[in-house]
Order: sequence, then structure tokens, then C-alpha cells
Amino acid sequence: FIMDNCEDLIPEYLNFIKGVVDSEDLPLNISREMLQQNKILKVIKKNIVKKCLEMFNEIADNKDDYAKFYEAFGKNLKLGVHSDSQNRAKLAELLRFHSTKSGEDMTSLKDYVTRMKEGQKDIYYITGESKKAVENSPFLEKLKRKGYEVLFMVDPIDEYAVQQLKEYDGKKLICCTKEGLKFDETEDEKKAREELASSFEPLCRIIKDILGDRVEKVLVSDRIVDSPCVLVTGEYGWSANMERIM
Repeated sequence: FIMDNCEDLIPEYLNFIKGVVDSEDLPLNISREMLQQNKILKVIKKNIVKKCLEMFNEIADNKDDYAKFYEAFGKNLKLGVHSDSQNRAKLAELLRFHSTKSGEDMTSLKDYVTRMKEGQKDIYYITGESKKAVENSPFLEKLKRKGYEVLFMVDPIDEYAVQQLKEYDGKKLICCTKEGLKFDETEDEKKAREELASSFEPLCRIIKDILGDRVEKVLVSDRIVDSPCVLVTGEYGWSANMERIM
């Protein structure tokens, strides 16, 4: 029995896999032209996905081989993170990104976690058009000063994948271009920040009046160091990069 396309046997994100499925019994319809949905198909699909993920992990043991594999099929893995909730955690292990500390190489989320600074609770990332566009972004200023590593998510499909991949290894993935970026601070630092915000409140009100509906609010930020200002998107809305893509 031969079929060109059977989504019941293998998910769309693994459409680059080719192989033979050997089964003692396949449920065909009366005309024997198509497979019918039943438990056997679900078991076959589950085992195919399991075998594929095991194979990918074996390839990942060799850095050079995996770099070639990821260049060719990384987008498929990210599509899987978005669409396959059952295997999302396993697929997340296979993801690779450039970062502020990875140089020319790419890093896994697992390696990122091993390099996290003491007291760092979250995994930070920035989305953008290209590595060159994000590596000197003003959004990274405070994170770099604190020594925190930031992942570069510069593939359009990263935006879709990260919407579903909320956390890894119990650590939240935080977009540094969105509202809600918070840092641990001492009581003295908190007091100094609040006093600064209070002293600039009249200026913030004036800027908001001038800009009107073009901005939701104007605040004194603790996420920048050298830059005068940044445009931040809402915590639960689209990022500026997602707006660009759409």
C-alpha cells in the first residue's frame, strides 16, 4: 500500500523524513484506497516521531554534523515546537541560537542555563531581523552590564515558536523588547529608582501629551544605560519584530 501524503502517520514538521513503515495490519477503507483513522495509526505516528527525535539527538552528539542538520532543518524543529505540544520539551532541547556570549557558534538552551549568573531566574532573548540588527540593540544595554546572556531569535518562525515555548527547565523565557522586564535590586537601588522616576514624572507627562495616542505611556526606564530612550511593546502583545513580519 503506497501513499504520497499521509498526515496521520507523520506530523507536517517532519515532512523531510523519508522511510518505510512496516505493519502487520493497516486499516483500509472498503475500496482499499485510503487509510482509516484508528488506534493503530496513532501508535505508528507516536513511534515514528519518537524514533525521529532519538535520531536527531544522536546527530546532536556531533557538533559539526548537527550544525549542517540544523542549517537545513532547524525551521522544521521550530515549527514542531509551535505545533507539537506533546513533544515540545524534547524539541526545545534541539533548538540552537546565537547569543551575546556564543560568538560565531550557536548555543542550546541547556548550555545557556549552565552559564546563567548566580541569582538569574529567567532566560532572556531578543527578536529581530538579523543577528547584526540585534547584537548592538539598546535593549541589551542593562542586560550586558549585568553580565546576563541574551539569545538572538532572528528567524521569523522564532516568533511563533517562542509564543508556545513559555519556559525551559522551569525558567521563563523573557523578551527584552517587551514591557515587564524586571531586575533584582537592593532596597537602596529601588529607592533611588523610585526617586528618579518621581523627579522625571512632569517631563514624562509632557512627552505623553505631545505624543498623544501614538504611545500608551511614557516612563523612566532602568533597562537602558547609554541610549536616551527605547520603544517598548506590551508584555502580552506582539513584539515590534512580529509587527514587521505581519
